[in-house]
Amino acid sequence: MRELPVIFNPAADRGRAAARAEEILARLRELGLRPVLFRTTKPGEATEMAQELVQKNVPVVAAAGGDGTLNEVAQALAGTKTALGIIPLGSGNDFLRSLVGAVDLSEALRRLAQGKPKPVDVGEANGRFYLNSLGMGIDGQIAEDFIRWRFLRGELGYLWAALYEVARFGPFELSVKSDAGEFSFPGLMISVMNGSHTAGGFHIAPGASPTDGALNLIAIRHYPRIVRVPILVKVRQGKHLGLRGVKSGLVRWVEVRTDRPLRVYVDGELLPRTAELSVRVHPGALLVVL
Repeated sequence: MRELPVIFNPAADRGRAAARAEEILARLRELGLRPVLFRTTKPGEATEMAQELVQKNVPVVAAAGGDGTLNEVAQALAGTKTALGIIPLGSGNDFLRSLVGAVDLSEALRRLAQGKPKPVDVGEANGRFYLNSLGMGIDGQIAEDFIRWRFLRGELGYLWAALYEVARFGPFELSVKSDAGEFSFPGLMISVMNGSHTAGGFHIAPGASPTDGALNLIAIRHYPRIVRVPILVKVRQGKHLGLRGVKSGLVRWVEVRTDRPLRVYVDGELLPRTAELSVRVHPGALLVVL
């Protein structure tokens, strides 16, 4: 019976994940695995736990939680021979959705028993790795609202936060340089995506692949508040790339400058406000059990 370290975040999904620990352990045992639970108690602890396991040359470390938990574990696993296993217990689970489509817990557990490690790309923003999504501007502010307002949950909660910022958020001056070119305009948001979905199902980067060696850049110009809701709907449906106010393309590196410090999020986790952002891709830098 193969031993499987499981870094378990009981705070995932607004704390609802805590009640599922025994269920997950039992189902993994039924699949022929011997899970060893490492329960986190504070932010950043998942990275520390994963670093210790990497030093022991553990072949696979499973992360049980949401995209933020995966992000923490990946800080230690990227660039090593230790693979990441995914147990989706978060409110979004967008990285797994970007990799395999529909998020199904039973299928995810089966992959841990039967799947094989495969290389996927990793993004890096101002020195921090990310797996799936990066947003700056209105989407970074929406992420902050979603995290701060504890009553919000899942895609519906994100929609409430988005509607609030659609009415409130002011534009900023955006300047972008990348290996694909450069541009400047008054902006609402810029995303540099490794995966295709964010915020529990928003299809912000149609066609994006975490295995193509590139990141998907999407920048949206300032729109008057009266037309922002229809734009938001198109973003959710993945029908926004053809709009005149949207710039998109594949990049391997990008430098972003804004006229004021803005909130940035990666994989649903907040980074410090900044007016300068450096992003690059590390092709195939992380092994994931799929």
